[in-house]
Amino acid sequence: MKQGNTNLLQKLKDNAFYVALGIGLIALLAVVAVYTVEQQNNQIAELDLNTASDYKEVTTEEPVIEETNGSIADLSGETYREDSTTEVELQNTEELTEEVLPVEETTEYALPVSSPAGELSFNSEETISWPVNGEVILPYSMNTTVHFKTLDQYQCNPGMMIAAGSGTTVKSAYLGQVTKVTSDNVYGNMVTVYLGNDYSAVYGQLDTIYVKEGDYVKAGDSIGTIGAPTDSFTEEGSHLFFQLYDGDTPVDPMLFIE
Repeated sequence: MKQGNTNLLQKLKDNAFYVALGIGLIALLAVVAVYTVEQQNNQIAELDLNTASDYKEVTTEEPVIEETNGSIADLSGETYREDSTTEVELQNTEELTEEVLPVEETTEYALPVSSPAGELSFNSEETISWPVNGEVILPYSMNTTVHFKTLDQYQCNPGMMIAAGSGTTVKSAYLGQVTKVTSDNVYGNMVTVYLGNDYSAVYGQLDTIYVKEGDYVKAGDSIGTIGAPTDSFTEEGSHLFFQLYDGDTPVDPMLFIE
């Protein structure tokens, strides 16, 4: 037995280089194996962290909403049914509750009355139309006197009297705005229309009146109808009393009538 051990030791001594080389290779393989395992573990851990980060970004992002045939779908492919609390319905409700502008009220007239185009303007070069067709039974006369049959006296006349039967329609002589609807014992029911630049027209001895203060009329629009003459003009018969003013001064309407 002792001889065998001696021979083994002798063999180890003779092959000491190869034994050391083998041990070194085994140690190197062990180091490589440990390093490889650690690298794989690090890659797995890094992959897990990246996956968790991606999942967090996706789950925290707000879904993109679009309506599809009564349902709501986001871009991830998931579908949600609409209900009373969905953001889409709330948004639609906000759009429907925008401020509604009030509708302007329209004014109804007994007969159609036109609105003027632009500002009212009148001057001494303008012409006006006849408000009724008829004979002038008493002309404008402020420089001399004329005879009034019913009153049986001579006096100045600040307007002109145009014969017209009761019920005859009186037409506006020019574009303007109604500023007064009045009545007195001499000229009866009267309508005053502002023409612009301090000019006004007055229509008297009316029965029915189709306009009111604030209304606009253009030439040819109906003002009203002729009524029975007042007690001051029974002998003259039914007629239109027509005046034209420049400010507070009456002027001859015949200077403007075409």
